Formats: sequence, structure tokens, C-alpha cells
Amino acid sequence: MRRGRCAALAACLILAIAAPQGAAQAQAVDELYASGVRARQAQHFDEAADLLRRSLALKPDNADALVQLGFAELGRYNLPAAREAFSKALSLAPTYRDASFGMAEVEFRSGNLDAALPLAEEVSRAEPGNADASTLVANMRKAQRAGSNKAKPATARKKPRPPRPDPVAGLMEEGRRSRAAGQLPEAEKAYRRALRLAPKNTDILVAIGFVAGFQQKFDEAGQFFDQALAIRPRLLDARLGKVRLAIWQGDVPRARTMIDDVLGTAPDNVEAIALDARISLLEQDYTRAEQSFQRVLAVDPHNAEALVGIGDLRRARGDDGAAREAYRQALAIEPGSADIAQRLAAPPPRKWRLDLGREVSDLTDGLGDWTDSSAGLAYRLSPRTMISGRTRLATRFGHTDVQIEGRIDQAFSPAFSAYALAAATSDADFLARYSIGAGASWQAVAPAKAFGPLSLNIDARYDNFVNADVTTISPWVQAYVLDGRLGLSARWVHAQDDIGTRADGYVLRADLAVTPHFNVFGGYADAPEISDGTLVPTRTVFGGISWDVSDPLTLRASIAHEERPAFDRDMFDLGLTARF
Repeated sequence: MRRGRCAALAACLILAIAAPQGAAQAQAVDELYASGVRARQAQHFDEAADLLRRSLALKPDNADALVQLGFAELGRYNLPAAREAFSKALSLAPTYRDASFGMAEVEFRSGNLDAALPLAEEVSRAEPGNADASTLVANMRKAQRAGSNKAKPATARKKPRPPRPDPVAGLMEEGRRSRAAGQLPEAEKAYRRALRLAPKNTDILVAIGFVAGFQQKFDEAGQFFDQALAIRPRLLDARLGKVRLAIWQGDVPRARTMIDDVLGTAPDNVEAIALDARISLLEQDYTRAEQSFQRVLAVDPHNAEALVGIGDLRRARGDDGAAREAYRQALAIEPGSADIAQRLAAPPPRKWRLDLGREVSDLTDGLGDWTDSSAGLAYRLSPRTMISGRTRLATRFGHTDVQIEGRIDQAFSPAFSAYALAAATSDADFLARYSIGAGASWQAVAPAKAFGPLSLNIDARYDNFVNADVTTISPWVQAYVLDGRLGLSARWVHAQDDIGTRADGYVLRADLAVTPHFNVFGGYADAPEISDGTLVPTRTVFGGISWDVSDPLTLRASIAHEERPAFDRDMFDLGLTARF
């Protein structure tokens, strides 16, 4: 008796644990199936096929889902996949009339009239009120009569010529195979040939749009999506394509506006929810990103895109180990994904940065040399916060000052960041005894095509010298063109000391990325410089290079010529940055 009660109790516990999991999986199957049927009825065939296949991954013997998948594949002109789906449904339910009707459609479109007509007639007899079956039978008989009328006399009549297979289906299948194999130019050629045969086919237009986008032909991709939307203004696949296009172009605000519009009409669409999560991640709204990714995984636990997103989210939060675990799960679902493999191959993020610099200045009129050396160490506390310290050793006319500086940088959003610093010099001769400063940067214009981003910035500083106090305010603007390769900045400099002396000037600078690892810069300044508490007017021409020798190491070199009222000086600077 005691053993029986224990066994019964154990069975109850097992059922209690398994029931929620089974209920959750059943709910996921039902949600995927219902979403797939709605997508197919709205003629969003690519989306429908994806949703129904996910449903079948959780419940492979669902004959209803197989039939719906068959009709979705018919809508995509994928006759082999449609035939397979209907065949599986008939093996599970041999009297399933919708599956027989679908198989009749497949045979008819494949040109197998002799096989198609009996299937369609069987459905029509069993369901006299089925208008679709009656129409299909009528079309087949019409095709038979057309073949008979063109034949020779009865004694020598040939078999009726079956309808020719739809060439669009073959081209679409060719494009899909090439795209899956990563052969994007070949896929685009196949889709363009299909489009010439069916210029109003929105599935083809969307497919070409994605292939063009994958090749970074963003303008062409947008045109194809727009053509599809001109034919069907609320076409979900095209709207989601434009969202992805905005993400690829780095235009996060535009992507957010479009995905919110999509979610307003399709709040349960899995792809839309995944894109919402991706955009939230770019906006650094990690809470919303995690919620959206988890919504996707609750419906489809094998969604590789959502798992990659979870990995990116964990990496953005600084948890590289957990990120790699999510990437490994995604790679198990999509073993051939180069994108996921690349994420796994990326080295762990480097949180430390060491900056070393040495500047030597040659003064005219036999005034000797100045030197300025610095060493800085920075640590990234979180993806948004960095703290750093710097030591500066400077010599002027036989005197040496040592200054120590601390700084904190904080990114409040992808568009807005700020910093604050404080510095002090013990027994100062010519450097400030202490300094405080702050600044902020706001990305006013997001990247768009060849232009942007554009940021508005401001720096402010107060310096206390032995014999004067100086306040400096510098607002400046920076913009990028040529797909971000060329940066242009203009700075206004306003300085004023404690007795009311004021000086104003400007600094112009250009930065050019010659290669992904080699940059050059140059500029001109006509702005005051603070020298031993005095505002000195100067004119400076400067230029330099930076070279990313490897991922953790960057070398820098610059040269400048400065004109002052009392003397000129030539400056030579060497430096390096190491990340670890």
C-alpha cells in the first residue's frame, strides 16, 4: 500500500511539472498555426510558410498545418515543397479533401493533367458545394478539349498536350537556392528573370529587395519594396523589408517609426517582434529588447535570430560568457551560419585602454625645447560608463610640472553622452593648479545614405593658475560624409580670465579613413591658447595619421606649426593606444 501511494504521488508530481510545459508548447503550436493561416489568407506567403514550418517543428503530425503549408508553398510557386506537404498530410489523413485538392493543384500546375483531373473530380463529387474544386475541374476539362480540338482525326488523335509548367515557379526556386547558398548575384539574376515574366508579383519584388539589400544596394532595395507596396499598400513582407533596410543603413529613428507602425497592425507577428527587439538593442533600451526577444522565443524556442539577439544583448551588457552560450544555441539551429560563427570567433571585449604620448616642441629664437609626456589608463565599468586617469609631465624653460587628471564618461542613450573631469598640479609653475571641466555630445542627425551622422557638442573648462583664473567654452559641430569615411568639424573657442580679458577663435579639422585601419587628419586653428594663465593668440596648422596595427594596438603621429607673437614653435608628437 505504501509503495502504491508513493508511486501515485510521484506520478502526480511528474504530471504537475510536465503539464505547464506541455500547455506552453501547445499554446505555441496554436499561435504559430493561427498566425500562419492569417498570413496565408493575406497572401504573405513567405511569412506564412515560415510560421507553419515552425509550428510543424513543434508538432510534426499536424495534418492541418501541412495542408496550410502546402497552399502557402503554392502561393510561392514552390511546387516541390507543396507536393511534399500535401503528400505528408494525405499519409496522415488519406480522406483529407483539402489535401487532395491541393495535390490536384500541384499536378495541374506541373502539367500532369491525367493525374490532376481524377483528384479534382473526387473532391468535387464529395463536396458538391466546393466552388474552387468545381472551377478547377472545369479548367482541366477545358484544357483537355483544347488539346483534343488541335488533334488529328479520331483514328489518329494524339493524347492531349498537358499545360506547360509555370516558368516563374522554377525561377523563384532557382533564386531561393542561390540565395541560400550565398550566391547573391545569381539569385538576383533569377529573380529579375522571373519579374520580367510577372512584373506585378509582389513576392518577387520583395525577394529582389532583400537580395539587393544583402549586397548593400540600399537605394535599389528600397525601390523594389516601394514597388511592392504600390501594388499592395499594406504588404507586411515589404514593410518589414523596409524596416530591415533602415537598420542596415544605421537609421535607427526611421526603423523605430516603421516598426511601431507595423506592430500597430500586426502585434503578434514574430518577425516584427524580433525586429522591435533588434531596434531596441540599437537604442540601448535593453529591458525592452530582452522582453521582445523572450516573446519570440516563447512562441518559437528554435528561433535562431532571437537567440542571436539575446547573445548580442548579453554582450552589450558585458556578459560575454552568457552571450557565447546563446550564440552556440543559435549555431546548433543554423549550423552553416557564417554570421553566428563570426560572433563566436570575436574575442572577448577589452575593458582596459592604455594611452601613451610624447610631444616635443622646437621654439624659435633659440628659446630651446618644450616637452610634454602623458600616460593614461581607462576602464570600462559598463557598456555605457568609462572611468579614466591620466598623468602629464611637462617642461617649460627649465621648469617641470606634474599634473594628475581623473575623468568619467557616460552614454545616456545612443544619441546623447557627457563627461566630467578634474585635474590638479602640485607646486604648479606654469600649468593650472587645478582644473574642472565637463562636456556633452548630442547626435542631432542620424546616418542617412552617404551623409550623417551630425553631432552637436560643447566643452567647458575652468583653470586656476597661480596668477589668474581662466574660463573656456567651446561649442562645436561634427558631421560625416562619404558613408562615414570623411569627418568634418568646426569649433568656436571663447576664453575669458578673471580680470575681464576675452579672446575668441576657431578650429577647423578634417578626418579621413583612407582604409578601415589607416586614418589621416589635418586642420587649421586661429584660437587663443592658455599659457601660464595668459591668453595668447596663436595660429596653427596641424596634421597627422593613426594606424590600427592590430585590433588591440593603434599607433599615432602628428606634426604642427604654431605662430605666436613672441615666437613660433614646431610640434612633433608620437603616441600609442593599447586595449586589453
